[in-house]
Amino acid sequence: MRLDRSFFVHLGLLVVAALFAVLVWTRDKTAAALSAADVTVWAGRAEDVERITFEAKSKTVVLEAKKDKDGRYFVGTTERKATPPAEKPKDDVHGHGDEAEDEPPAEQEPTVKTTSFVSVTAGNKLAEAIAPLKALRSVGRIGDDRASEFGLAEPEGTLTVKLRGGERKLVVGGPTPGGADRYARDEATGEVYAIKGDIYRDLDTAESRLMERELHEWKDVDVAQARVIVGDKRRELTRSGDEGKKFWADPASPEQKDETVGNWMSKLDRLRPTEYVAAPPEQKEVVVRVEYTGRSGDIGFAELVKGPPGASGKPDYFLVTERTRLYGKVPVGVAEQVEQDVGAVVK
Repeated sequence: MRLDRSFFVHLGLLVVAALFAVLVWTRDKTAAALSAADVTVWAGRAEDVERITFEAKSKTVVLEAKKDKDGRYFVGTTERKATPPAEKPKDDVHGHGDEAEDEPPAEQEPTVKTTSFVSVTAGNKLAEAIAPLKALRSVGRIGDDRASEFGLAEPEGTLTVKLRGGERKLVVGGPTPGGADRYARDEATGEVYAIKGDIYRDLDTAESRLMERELHEWKDVDVAQARVIVGDKRRELTRSGDEGKKFWADPASPEQKDETVGNWMSKLDRLRPTEYVAAPPEQKEVVVRVEYTGRSGDIGFAELVKGPPGASGKPDYFLVTERTRLYGKVPVGVAEQVEQDVGAVVK
């Protein structure tokens, strides 16, 4: 059976048309993706962020940018308001219980809990996310009659970013379909955007998501030596072993693993701040200070101090390192073990 030449001509045209359609579809899809990624709410650089403020109905979060020889970091505070349950009036001494039951419960003044924290990695990541601020997509301007559709009639809060040379404001609204991201309105232009939800989540629970808990920038393999100081006593230690099997030893016998020292250093490394204090604790007593050295010189330190008795009746313990900058309160149980066992390390 002989096929007509026109069949092959039409088949070729069909193939060309299909390829052209695929190219157009791919180009349009790529263009749409680039368009979404290129929606800029405002310009700026992360290093130009001086202050980040998020104000909501029951909370205020403020992050102040700082810089020292070790780099940029943020000192944050959160103020959360909580209204205690209303107290029901008690029967008066004259026995007018029925009248008292008719009275409305007494309103209580809201209490404010303030939490301080340091943020290094998470704080700088947040600054990078908001300067420049990129949106997932632009919605455009909307009328007041549509504000509730985007959660902007009763917004979650207002984000204010102080940049070097200016200030920008963003009203954060409700979640987008799916709940992962948020609608927000730029106060300067009135434009509504869909932005990444991580920005809102970081600020909504700042004291947990942004608080710095890593003690050092460097890794365990970067340490070559350490100096443990307790009062006027000190001991030099060396880090020996192959990578992945490092251990602490005395410089006099660097190939012999010191189990006592290793266990104690592990306990010290397990200390993690649960909250920070803006000023050093009063009447502090230095429990121990450890200074770390790398191959090229000093790389950091860790200082554990004991403060006056806290709410539990026991002394509070605080830790400060080159990364945390501020004193952070650490769990009493582990800190007590570090203090009790340090005598076996430095004799």
